[in-house]
Amino acid sequence: MREKTYTCYVVFQTHWDREWYLPFEVYRHRLTQVIDRIVDGLERKELEQFVLDGQMAALEDYLEVCEPDMEERIFSLIKEKKIIIGPWYVLADEFLVSGESLIRNLEIGMKLANKYGESQMIGYLPDTFGHVSQMPQLLQGFGIDNAIAWRGIDSDSSELIWKAPDGSQVLTVFLPEGYYQPVLNEESFPTSMANYVEKVKGFAQTTALLLTNGGDHLMPKHGDMLGKINEISSEEIRFVSSTYENYINSLKAELPQDLPVFYGELRSNKHAYVLPNVLSTRTYLKQQNQLMEDELTGYTETLLALTASARYPAKYLEESWKLLMKNHPHDSICGCSLDEVHREMETRSMKLGQRLESLQMGALATAGIQDAAESGHATRKPFEDNTVFTVFNPHVHSYSGPISGTIWLKEDRDFSLVDEQGQYYHPTILSKRKDCHFASPLDAFPEFTEGIFYEVLFSVEELPATSLTTFLVAEGACRKLARREDSVADTDFYRINVEKDGSLTLEDKKMGRTYKGLQSFYSSMDVGDEYTYSPPIDDITTFGSLKGNPIVEHSETGDVSRLHYTVVLNLPASCREDRSGPVDEKVKTEIQVTVMLSSHSPKIESKVKVINRAKDQRLRVQYPLGTSIEKTYSDTAFDVVERPAKKIEEFDAPKQKEVPVVVEPSLSFIRAEQNGIGIHFFHRGLQEYQVIPDVKEDILEVTMLRSVGWLSRDDLRTRGGGAGPGMETPEGQCLGTYTFDLAFEPASRCTNGNIAKSAHFYRVPPRIYPGDAREKKLARLVEIDNREVQWSALYCSGGDLYLRLWNPTEQEQSFQFSFGQEITAITKVRLDKSELTPLNDQCDMLAPKCIVTYRLQFS
Repeated sequence: MREKTYTCYVVFQTHWDREWYLPFEVYRHRLTQVIDRIVDGLERKELEQFVLDGQMAALEDYLEVCEPDMEERIFSLIKEKKIIIGPWYVLADEFLVSGESLIRNLEIGMKLANKYGESQMIGYLPDTFGHVSQMPQLLQGFGIDNAIAWRGIDSDSSELIWKAPDGSQVLTVFLPEGYYQPVLNEESFPTSMANYVEKVKGFAQTTALLLTNGGDHLMPKHGDMLGKINEISSEEIRFVSSTYENYINSLKAELPQDLPVFYGELRSNKHAYVLPNVLSTRTYLKQQNQLMEDELTGYTETLLALTASARYPAKYLEESWKLLMKNHPHDSICGCSLDEVHREMETRSMKLGQRLESLQMGALATAGIQDAAESGHATRKPFEDNTVFTVFNPHVHSYSGPISGTIWLKEDRDFSLVDEQGQYYHPTILSKRKDCHFASPLDAFPEFTEGIFYEVLFSVEELPATSLTTFLVAEGACRKLARREDSVADTDFYRINVEKDGSLTLEDKKMGRTYKGLQSFYSSMDVGDEYTYSPPIDDITTFGSLKGNPIVEHSETGDVSRLHYTVVLNLPASCREDRSGPVDEKVKTEIQVTVMLSSHSPKIESKVKVINRAKDQRLRVQYPLGTSIEKTYSDTAFDVVERPAKKIEEFDAPKQKEVPVVVEPSLSFIRAEQNGIGIHFFHRGLQEYQVIPDVKEDILEVTMLRSVGWLSRDDLRTRGGGAGPGMETPEGQCLGTYTFDLAFEPASRCTNGNIAKSAHFYRVPPRIYPGDAREKKLARLVEIDNREVQWSALYCSGGDLYLRLWNPTEQEQSFQFSFGQEITAITKVRLDKSELTPLNDQCDMLAPKCIVTYRLQFS
């Protein structure tokens, strides 16, 4: 009996890293050569179709520099569906960017693809280092019912069903041999093709096989590639030139009913490296990215939505999103490229920061809250001080708690604050300095104005949602901090003592519980590379010790307290030349810490300044949990994921394998507790954590720095082979000064939704802006009354307002909208903005783990 006949669908493709082991402009020149070959091959009918890697940024990069005749040829081939484009803007890492960034990535990518032709409807994820749990829901929100992926999947079948936590599912094709398969480029391609088929057909549940012919930055070999396919087809194996869409459609026609089902995030490294320690490589890049994501979605879009006018800068915002996303490809945001690549990323972030600050100031000027010109009509002119200022709450929930920021006044004075209702506040002055305010009006000479800059902190109750609230500087007394040498800080919530080893002992007054050894800094050796942590055989661990005496600052009323102290680690300068252990030479890494406590917040906030002088090391911060725990929770894109708390750690990997993954991802927070005992940790950019078992209690460890000097090496203990070219990256050692923002609080039996909300307010706190909004009626654009429900975006598009909400809990959540102005229609829409159902009233229900977008139309 003859074996069944297989059809192998050959998809010609290139995987295009915009920047990696070469910088962007060098790769772009290579891109022009690759696309020239693709166009020539398609026009000569040596190729039938070509997939341009599922991302539109590569096409944009090419169109910026190509000649007009090539642009016409490209557009013609796209319209003829010879060059296949979309759906993404870039192929982003999924764990290191926000869920909102992933949505805008698809939204902008598909918009561009449909502008030039038609987007392929393929969830193309060929090389990301694992996959977030909600990806099937995101894809389905754009009408994509499938995915093609490689890393992170532990499957013996190349066809499977992948389900998101809300139940959304996509047919998923697992690439057991990966996407890098330039088989037809080889001289002995008939043999290579036969060998490939033998490897993959054991995974297939149908007679349809897939060959992704191409690889990183590769073009199809010169010559008749279609002829090669026809040459080797036989009765047993039929080779056909195809696209991913044609392959998926053929696959669906003969799929069995009992495909294996995979749930949630995919981070297995059974079949391929997932390179988990990119979560902590060059943490400064992660910090900068999260800061820019928060500036864009947290402040800029929401402020523009609140103050929207006929001059809404839609194109300006879209270009800002594109600039942000150019830092999101996995070789970029993961920090595993050349030093000059990452310097260019920092420049992009700097430019984006300038752009977003300007857009925010422009929004205030357009709304008449402040003036950009001396001859304008707003109350506040460019050279006026902050005698009147506004506080912006961008959240769809009201806010109660401390507000901090800087205001400047022309005189050094005592003052109180008064809000629009006439309520008085006595701010605490955290610091003040004499300096100059600089302004450059649109219609006058730029000038400096001398003044006093005050860093203030005051607490509010129920600051309205999505609002600008005006405060006036009035006569009265502000509160000052008294400074003295002391190791103890005390507020209504806690008493904290700095110990000789630089750790903190915390007395939780409300729960009657004491935690010891908190926020302890330690370093161990790391002879890995930008992808993977690897300890040497002769590892050494160094803990910090307190330098000098701590300084404590208390407010007169005792509701604000700050601790300042310095921890020093006496570390090996680097590893030995043979990388087996540390050199004898020692250097001192200094860690300057400021801990802030307020009676109006349960969080203990820390600003940690690391002056790193050591190479080949990993710096972590520890939080002993006071108990043994079974699970942790941390947030990823639109989800709060439950994880086993402790995993067996191994340090010696077999050839072409990684040791088991023990570190976990976190976007904003980590919940590590058992029966109400433990720690909640909040952060910006510290996205790698691990739970370590100890004798009496488990310890939460968060990675702050990995100091490594190689893009990739092939001599690691923890990975049995290279992950890229063996190039030195001296700046990956992260020598110099880095500042981190983090916070923690004792466990309090609150819900994951409560913690997610608290984390969002920590990342995007209400902000002080100059200006007077009293007569603008800019309070409570939209509010929802359920604090378990989270928001990720509030922005304008096509003249309407869109609000995106998500449910992090396992329970259905009901909520009610309220508005500060008359609403005419609320419509549920898909992520692609296509209509679902109108709401008949201002109430709705959010299913567990569900993401929903609402279009809000006002009269």
